[in-house]
Amino acid sequence: MELNTSLTAEQAAFAVWLEEKAPYLLSLFDFDLPGFLPEKVEQYLGVASHGQAIMARFVLGVWRHQDQFDFDFIEAASTLDKKNMKVITDWLQNPLWP
Repeated sequence: MELNTSLTAEQAAFAVWLEEKAPYLLSLFDFDLPGFLPEKVEQYLGVASHGQAIMARFVLGVWRHQDQFDFDFIEAASTLDKKNMKVITDWLQNPLWP
């Protein structure tokens, strides 16, 4: 991924983090704007697996600095595999705010 050089350091770090941790969610963002793409998010949440939708809600909440997409920690803990739970728990221990 080629990053927009006008991104803030935090936005660029988020983009790299997303590419490393959940590259399948990159299409939900336009880092040239920078921002998420509401239409793509709505479409994605309608067809994604349960676990992928949970991860999308988490990542979007991090980007927005708020729980706009109803991320649920209990649902995440009872649904996600260890790899995705580690993404969340690692983030909780060292939050990255774009």
